[in-house]
Amino acid sequence: MVKMFTAYTEEVDDVESAVDEILRQVDIAGLSSESVGILFCHREFLDSGVVDGLRARLPFDVIGMTTMAGATAAGHGDFMLNLAVLSGDDVVFRTAVTEPLTAGNAREAMAAAYGAARAQLPGDPAFIISFFPFLNDISSADVLKYLDAACSGIPVWGSVASGMDMSYAGAGIIGDGSFHEKSAVVLLLYGPLEPEFIVASIPDRNISDRGALITESDGCILKKVNDIPLLSYFEDAGIVMRIGQDNTTLPLMVDYGDGSKPVALAVYALTPENWAVCGGEVPEGAFFFCGEMDKDGIMESAGEAMTQIQKVEGKTCLLMLPCVTRYIMMTPEQDEEIRFVSETLGGRKPFVFALSGGEICPVRDRNGVRHNRHHNFTFSACLF
Repeated sequence: MVKMFTAYTEEVDDVESAVDEILRQVDIAGLSSESVGILFCHREFLDSGVVDGLRARLPFDVIGMTTMAGATAAGHGDFMLNLAVLSGDDVVFRTAVTEPLTAGNAREAMAAAYGAARAQLPGDPAFIISFFPFLNDISSADVLKYLDAACSGIPVWGSVASGMDMSYAGAGIIGDGSFHEKSAVVLLLYGPLEPEFIVASIPDRNISDRGALITESDGCILKKVNDIPLLSYFEDAGIVMRIGQDNTTLPLMVDYGDGSKPVALAVYALTPENWAVCGGEVPEGAFFFCGEMDKDGIMESAGEAMTQIQKVEGKTCLLMLPCVTRYIMMTPEQDEEIRFVSETLGGRKPFVFALSGGEICPVRDRNGVRHNRHHNFTFSACLF
């Protein structure tokens, strides 16, 4: 069994005080020799030296990522550093960081990082936690595809690093004792673990019943639907999209046709050809339905996630990574979803909550087989 201990600090400027505060909340001496840390923090904790100071005093590997806001059972806020420490006698944790990723090397780099960590385990991991950087020249869905191929479909849960605003400036991951803006990190968890994965995105009432068949695409690039150019379809539906404008608030619910739950994807950009660059794969033959994000829908899906979480029994660890867009769209009451989660769980279970720049979470098909998928707009959780 894995035990999870959580700690947090809001002290950004005084490194010694911040580190001491974290260490007072975790009994380091009482941990198993097999332990690992998962850290989420605002970028300022890296710039001030708090993260470096903490890593220097922790006797185990730490992975993590930047985030706009976070929470533990003890509290929530924007300027927080949240740490989850996993520890157990019958498990093995191994981490690895890729070289800086590019479109040309990502496949080999993800395979090499997985292989390096896997070589230190007595068998295949039960599942993987991974954090990706935000890159302009390669999609996170492709990075996930390469990791999925390397690990032969072992479940992968995690996130793309979240920035301090929607530009993703300063976003990055933590691993191998350093901060990385272009690398990914993997944590392989080996042992008698049976993780549960939860996703909740757009309520059914906020999803159009008018579906479109994807008839031309290339990976994450959506070109034609119903055999007509994509923008023509949107115009007929009364949806205006333009190059250069923010199109990320329109969820596309993609049904992959395998019986799995439809995945919510964002349109990140339009190409000069008026093709849509989506947040995940949009294969030909799949259907999509347009969705709508609003405050009530966000809170409804958060409630759905909490209901699912509370039904899961026998798990000692809970990590939650909802999409940062949900937080932005709750303005001016941005922390309402975080407060709801904290009040619902009521301190009964240790948890860490952080905002995601792109959710990585497996979904099951009609035969119960898990498929690693990249999501947007989604409340994602992992229990084990």
